[in-house]
Amino acid sequence: MPHPLAPLIRSLAPLAVVMAAALGLAAPALPAISLPLECRRQHQNWRNCRFESDQPGASWQLAFEDRTVRFRHDGSGRMRMKLNANSPWTSVEPRWVAEQTLCWNEICARGEIPLD
Repeated sequence: MPHPLAPLIRSLAPLAVVMAAALGLAAPALPAISLPLECRRQHQNWRNCRFESDQPGASWQLAFEDRTVRFRHDGSGRMRMKLNANSPWTSVEPRWVAEQTLCWNEICARGEIPLD
């Protein structure tokens, strides 16, 4: 004898699949690479941050506790940085200032920075 709720479960099963798929699409994607670093702006104290990227060498971000700084590299040697959601993209020149410490204008990061 079938369970009394079997017809209800069968009728809801397709809806559950659709809902699960919709929820999966709404979930934010995690970056392909996410590594802990230390970062700072200008001469402030070093703070924990994360290097996050789906396209290392082309597009990445440094996620501070209170801000996210975005970077783009077009492959021609031109690199741009965006300090926050409201700021414009500005050209930056990367420079090494110490072992494992790379700066882009006033933003610096140190640690195992993936460059490729």
